[in-house]
Order: sequence, then C-alpha cells, then structure tokens
Amino acid sequence: MRSRPGVFWYSLGLTLLLLLPLIGLTAFFVHQRQEQNVLRQAAAERGGLPVEQGAQDTWRMLLVVQQEDPAFVLARVDGPAQTVTLCALPGDLQVAAPAGTTTLSACALSAGAGRAAQLLSQTAATGETAVQQLYYLAATPACWQDCVGESTTARLDTAALLSRSQREEIGYGEDSVAEITAADAPALIEQMQSCLDTTGKQADVRAAVWEAFVRQNPDLLASLPEAWRQYSARTLTDLMATELGGVEKTLTYLTAQSGLTVQYTTAATQRAGQESALTEEGIQTVRELLQ
Repeated sequence: MRSRPGVFWYSLGLTLLLLLPLIGLTAFFVHQRQEQNVLRQAAAERGGLPVEQGAQDTWRMLLVVQQEDPAFVLARVDGPAQTVTLCALPGDLQVAAPAGTTTLSACALSAGAGRAAQLLSQTAATGETAVQQLYYLAATPACWQDCVGESTTARLDTAALLSRSQREEIGYGEDSVAEITAADAPALIEQMQSCLDTTGKQADVRAAVWEAFVRQNPDLLASLPEAWRQYSARTLTDLMATELGGVEKTLTYLTAQSGLTVQYTTAATQRAGQESALTEEGIQTVRELLQ
C-alpha cells in the first residue's frame, strides 16, 4: 500500500502528463494566430488602400424652400459614384396620403417638411420596391442665401431652359448667359418660371440654378453642413449631429475629387386636374434617387 506522499506525487505526475501537451498545444495555436495577424497587418500596409471618410456613403435629402408657395429639391449625394444629383419637384405634385392624395406644398404647409418627405418616400416605394431613408432640411429663401453666401456667383445659360422669345421677355434674347449672385437667384428663378406654362418645367428652373451654383463653386459642398449648424435656429431638419457629420464627411470627400459630377435631372409629370402627378418614368426617376 502506497504512502500518502507517494499517492500525491503519483497523482501530480499523471496530471502533468495530461496538462503539459494541452498547454503546449494552446501555446502553439496562440503563436500561430499572432503570426497571422502580423502578416495580415503587414500585407495591408504594403498593398491596402485606405478608404477615405465619406467615400462609401450615400445621402438622400429633400431640400425645402419655406415660403408662401414652398419649393422642393430632391438631392442625392453619392460618395461611391462621386455624384451630386438635384431634382426639383413641383409644389402641386401629388403624393400618396392615408386619406387618398395630397400635394407636397399642402403637406408641408399643414404638417411640415418632414411629413412631405415621408409621403414622397411612400409614393416612390409603391409595390415591392424599397427606398432608403429620406432626410429633410427646410429653410427660408433668406436662410438659403446666407448658407450659400450672398456674393457667391454662378453663370447660367438660359437657352437651355427657355426659347428665344421667352428669353427676350426677361432681357436675355441676344446674350442668353446670366451671371448672378446668390442674392439675385430668387428673382431670376421667378422671372424664368413666369415664362413657362407647366409646374414641372418651372421646377426644373430651380434645379438648374442650384446645380449651376454647386457645379461652379464645388467648395460649397464642404461648407454647407457648417452653415446649416450655424443657422440651425433658422432651419428645420431631422439630420441629427451624427447624420450631419456623416453628410459633411461625404461632401468634403466629394469636393476633393477631380471626377465629381454635379447634375440635375427631371422627374416627368403630367396634369391631374389642378395638380400634377408623376408619370411612370417620373416615379422611376424619384425611386432611383431614393435607392
């Protein structure tokens, strides 16, 4: 019969025989994992390209001019495609509502710009087609001018929007190019809209003017979010600090890209009584901007 000390050392020996291989195996796997991490990091430093902040994000916003007859511009800021697309929508545009239909203007005046953005999204998301979140930002004409800078200038070829006879009505018959400041823009938009007979064409004027300012002054993109912060007491938006920071990163990234494209597109509409409605093509245009 073994003594107690003998049993102890015998048990210890068996335990060590069992544990030592496990400890060695664990140490081997830990060492292998560390080496793999080192190799992976080295490979990333040699051949990996850093992804710039904002380069992979896309933002969709309904920009609203708050006035007696509100105006609407749907904007898509696409980091991966390096594109900013503006699409103006007429205020009398029909959108789906719980009780049937309403218009963007009526909805914005009665329930706010946020509700108008929500109903526009629901209108575009008919059937099984899903759309991404549409943020909104609403401000008065004076506030939009302050955000852009009243002295900021742009050149606009009115021939792209008006016939010669229409241009002659507002003084651009011989020289179709208008050079304006942001302070002059509302008056020119109103003049050009007065020459057109449909709300869809009238809305396109605003998109064309805004596109000219952004395309010819790309630094505006990076500065707009800070202006929105500065004038936050004069704007309405659902862009919280995190989202606004994300928009700023994407706009800053786009400003630095030589391949940046700034453009405006038209959402086709047709008359529906005293209002206008998106055609199938127009719905598809809005849907693509919201995807």
